Amino acid sequence: MLKQGMSEAVKVTVKSKSAEASHSMRKGLGIQALCLRAKTPIEFDCRKADCGICIVHVINGAENLTEQTPAEKDFLIAMRADPDERLACQCRVLGDVELFVDEF
Repeated sequence: MLKQGMSEAVKVTVKSKSAEASHSMRKGLGIQALCLRAKTPIEFDCRKADCGICIVHVINGAENLTEQTPAEKDFLIAMRADPDERLACQCRVLGDVELFVDEF
């Protein structure tokens, strides 16, 4: 059962050097859920804030992502990440957001 206010759709725009796509998803879901059903350049491996392969830059809408988990915060500090960087595996989307993904 969905909690009240969690059934509305939000827009997630994912950009890279070679592509840009906007996706609609249910508010409150994690970015991983989006990537399971839509082709994005976001990669996942550990899904536990241990590897950093899913790091994304938040261009707009940082306030629309859940707060950093303790594990994510520790990892980003250890990696000296930029303030706009987040681990996609740890984020739930609460409103529209625009992300940039480095392609390797």
